Amino acid sequence: MMSKLVAQPVSDKEPDLLIGNENHPLKVQDLAGKVLASISPDDTGWTHAQLLAIDIDSMAPEGWDAYLGDEWIGSSEI
Repeated sequence: MMSKLVAQPVSDKEPDLLIGNENHPLKVQDLAGKVLASISPDDTGWTHAQLLAIDIDSMAPEGWDAYLGDEWIGSSEI
C-alpha cells in the first residue's frame, strides 16, 4: 500500500497544510469514515517530522485518511 501524508509541500507552489493546524489533533479514519485514532500534539504543536514518524498504516491496514482538525492531510489512496 502506498501511503502518504501531504501536509508538507514539495514545491513553493503548494500550500503547507500544517500551518494553522499545528495544534489540532491528528484524526485517522478508515476508508468508511470511522475514526480509528485521535492523537493530540504536545504543547508546541505538530511538526512535519512528528507526523511522518507515526505508523498510520499499522492503525488501518485496509486503508486510511488523515486529518488535522478538519484539514485533510493524507491518505493511503494516494
